[in-house]
Amino acid sequence: MNVCLKPDEFSCLYYRVVILFFAFVVILPLAMKTTLKALKYSSVISIVMLTYLTIALVIIGISSLISKGFPSDILVWRAGQHAFIIIDIVVFAFQCHIQVVPIFAELAEMPKPFFGNGKGPLEERLLDDEVLSQVTSRQRSERVKRMDAVIFVSMSICLIGYCMVGEFGYLIFPDVDSDVLKNFGNANVFMNFARIGMAVVAMVCYPLQSHPARSIVDDAYKAISKAPVHAFSWTRHIVITLIFFVSTLAVALIISDLGTVFSIVGSTGGVMVVFIIPGVLLIRGIYSPPVGYVQQTIDEEEAVKLSTSTRTGSQKCVQIVGGTLIIAFGLLIFSATSYVTATGMIS
Repeated sequence: MNVCLKPDEFSCLYYRVVILFFAFVVILPLAMKTTLKALKYSSVISIVMLTYLTIALVIIGISSLISKGFPSDILVWRAGQHAFIIIDIVVFAFQCHIQVVPIFAELAEMPKPFFGNGKGPLEERLLDDEVLSQVTSRQRSERVKRMDAVIFVSMSICLIGYCMVGEFGYLIFPDVDSDVLKNFGNANVFMNFARIGMAVVAMVCYPLQSHPARSIVDDAYKAISKAPVHAFSWTRHIVITLIFFVSTLAVALIISDLGTVFSIVGSTGGVMVVFIIPGVLLIRGIYSPPVGYVQQTIDEEEAVKLSTSTRTGSQKCVQIVGGTLIIAFGLLIFSATSYVTATGMIS
């Protein structure tokens, strides 16, 4: 683990000053946003920068293969306990589950176009009897269809981008650092721009992570204090945001190795979010109505009774067995990756 604890060194001091400047000027204002929709333009920047990095690495990688040939020290698979680190990185890369719920909540049945003018969202009208009467029983919501499309497109972009960056980064530098951009010299203009791009991605991605985390803490507070579910408090919003911001800023000022951060987050919270919690929700889902279907029932209790009565015994069995297997696999991955990460940090 690379730790920066020597303020007398100019590089370390410069590193801290840059982080502090952009943290307060860019990250904190974005983290204060109350909706994910307000971050849509910054999210586009992330996609553009990831695409640029992928294309740049592919071009450099192909050029290197043409001029130097295939490296002789390439390993197709590395056995041993360190192979579990791969799972940490993959889990960290795809743990977007916590953003799905707020994104789904903000998707409208008739959305406003991303650019230009158009009809506004009709979320409020979904509760009108006039609208519900026009919807057939158990008809799939347009919002869920859009959510399916969002998940498919976003996961496809991430999968292709991550695989290309990983493969070509390894082909260019077989003894690759945890941050592939560190392997390129400062004279490479394309990679210097990619470094700037990845820094921008890190800055705009932080608010996307802090938004659902803040919502979870806020919901927990309202549940404990018996406050109204829809009650919003700017004071609470700012305090929770600042707590997350200050704590993560302290970590950023101390740790400079992204690989260490990815391993820790992936082996702990990432495994919980990707495996264990979905398994629990899958088992619990046998007592919940299917998501995305509009029921012509008057209350939620009747909808749950109707849903559970229409599920066959085999469907419930599949959910219970599937959820249990996912949880068991998650616990196995959690134990193995936590052990490997801890021993790696100690050594």
